[in-house]
Amino acid sequence: MNHKLENSIQDIILDPELNEQLKKLVLERVGSMPDTLRMSVGSEELTKNDLLKHVKQGDDIGNQVMEMELEFLRDLASGMVYAYE
Repeated sequence: MNHKLENSIQDIILDPELNEQLKKLVLERVGSMPDTLRMSVGSEELTKNDLLKHVKQGDDIGNQVMEMELEFLRDLASGMVYAYE
């Protein structure tokens, strides 16, 4: 990952106001996904409700989910998501 991008993601996670905005966005995005959603983190399989709980708590897993969503949104905005079509 680009070091500058990594720092800016950490800046967002550590800024209370930006963190709260990102958390709300991620909760809406994950909340709108199918109830059958599953995600593996390490050796643990998490359900949609598990993901929502971790994001609400702002723990390590929740922060990882928020970082992944932020990276996806940045890639989407930059056109990288569609670069291989």
